[in-house]
Amino acid sequence: MAGELTTELSPPGDPDTLVGSEEAVPAAADTARGPGSMAWSWLLLAVPLVIVLVGAWNYRWVQEDAFINFRIIGNLLAGHGPVFNVGERVEVYSDPLWMFSLAGLHAALPFVSIEWLSVLLGLVGTATGVTLAGRAIQRVGASRDDGVVMPLGLVIFGVVAGVWEFATSGLEMGMVFGWLGLSFWLLVRAEERRHSAVSCSFVVGLGTLIRPELVLMSIVFLIGLAFIVASPGWRGPTSVRRRWILPAVAAAALPILYELFRMAYFAMVVSNSALAKSAGGSNLEQGMYYLRNFISTYALWAPFLLVLPLMVPRVWRWWAGGDLTGVVVVMTPVLAGLVDAVYVLHLGGDYMEARLLLPAFMSMCMVIYVDRSQLRMSALIFVTGIAVWAVVCGGFLRYHLSNGWVHNMHDERSNWIATTAVAHPIDPSSYRTVLTLGSAFNAAARSQPPGHQEMVVIDDPGLAFVIPTIAPLRADHLAHAYVLSNSKPARSALPFRVVIDIDEIGSVAYVSGPQVYIFDSLSLANPIGSHTWLASRGIPGHEKSIGPVWMIARFGQPGEQFTGLNGQLSASSIAAARQAMGCAPLSDYLHAITAPLGLSQLASNVSHAFTFTRMSFSADPNIAVRELCH
Repeated sequence: MAGELTTELSPPGDPDTLVGSEEAVPAAADTARGPGSMAWSWLLLAVPLVIVLVGAWNYRWVQEDAFINFRIIGNLLAGHGPVFNVGERVEVYSDPLWMFSLAGLHAALPFVSIEWLSVLLGLVGTATGVTLAGRAIQRVGASRDDGVVMPLGLVIFGVVAGVWEFATSGLEMGMVFGWLGLSFWLLVRAEERRHSAVSCSFVVGLGTLIRPELVLMSIVFLIGLAFIVASPGWRGPTSVRRRWILPAVAAAALPILYELFRMAYFAMVVSNSALAKSAGGSNLEQGMYYLRNFISTYALWAPFLLVLPLMVPRVWRWWAGGDLTGVVVVMTPVLAGLVDAVYVLHLGGDYMEARLLLPAFMSMCMVIYVDRSQLRMSALIFVTGIAVWAVVCGGFLRYHLSNGWVHNMHDERSNWIATTAVAHPIDPSSYRTVLTLGSAFNAAARSQPPGHQEMVVIDDPGLAFVIPTIAPLRADHLAHAYVLSNSKPARSALPFRVVIDIDEIGSVAYVSGPQVYIFDSLSLANPIGSHTWLASRGIPGHEKSIGPVWMIARFGQPGEQFTGLNGQLSASSIAAARQAMGCAPLSDYLHAITAPLGLSQLASNVSHAFTFTRMSFSADPNIAVRELCH
């Protein structure tokens, strides 16, 4: 039967009878799929898998930014929606699939802390990604008569401490690794079977819901999949609807549905964090430093130079032999990684080392493998060189700054270990030495009489972590202990009891609780600050600073006097900010994200989402009032 089908599909000698057809592949791969060979395949795959899991567990921690998601999840499960501040619909998260998955898991397992759930989910995602990527490249090698192959690229990936650091950081990177491995595995399966592309296109299309910039990798993967669907030997449906339109719909359906939800609920086309981080801007100089730091820290130039003699001749041989789909399968992740890396460099990277380059790093590593012949030839010297580098990298190469910032980068994990004096800071108890301010504001909110709102203005929002060890505090001592000035009654239709301006909106905001409105002075969670012009370059993602004058103008009682805060809070500036917030489109936007959500408001949000997203003005109220009102 297999022989009959192969004859019908392709003429003798057609390369598609050797690679790509479902019936032909098992015959070519028999030697690699017997019980003994399968055992060897899993044993070889276990090497990078064990390395990365042991490293990730030894580096387990929860990054302070992850508490932003935890606060949102708390509000979501309490019935307030996926919001950072109750009553104000601002999309502060940039990883919806991770955030909603973690929320669902926490709802199903409420007896497990959300912090530990994030660690375990990151570990599972990382393990899944490495396993599927390894099995995928082993299938590629087996189908081309390379026998049992070693996924050497995953060893390169697994020994880098930056991978360990963010596999369990409470952020979405573990899910990114899982998505990449699954996407590659499905791409390989589609190339083998030549029968359906729907499941692969659906999974590949999820990239933008895990991290927004992963849409670029999704596009490259979809192009590679389209080449496979269009190549000779396709045995699936041949109608345009089922061969092309259905996979395209599968890839785009969920992202489009979420985009419609974003426009209707948040009245924006992109997340608020994308605006706050100037995701469409360019900071190539900082990005190049970010890349150089990643490469030099782990001496990555060494393994990537050593793999060229292993991979280039093989890919060239496939190309010359007419195995174009094989070339597409291995080059698609490489090109996807390059495109993602270029965008990250253009954006300026991140203030945390390695983090934003890890998706590109894994994508380029997971196609690298060595076969039996290369272990018997002169190529063995290159394999040995990579093995030596892996031992050195895994055992000794680390990014570490004793203190401070270098080129707007920070050793985040080491800093939090030193600050908390905990080897693995994970839950709020680990951060107890830096959560005094959050606990104090939580107590202050609970002590307010019903219907009363209080506004506390911090002279220096960074004091949330500059003076972290003064505890315990009574609410009426906050002004003296933390150099807080001018605590005044507030007024707002939003259901908070205390409003405060701080620039660390992770663990402090999480502990403060839902009755405390956090006015984010660095604009990530701020619907006003995120729309201001980028005045100057600084720490990536933390460059749009907005002063407390906007908070006072929005929530302060008319006629209240504020003095002594670095001269920032003059009556004229407060009046200008209040006037600016009364002018369209800012006034319309603030109404759109706080008004009750009826059908008319949903429709209005969708129709005005592009206008609100394009809105921008100066952080200086005196300039903003001219831009918005005149």
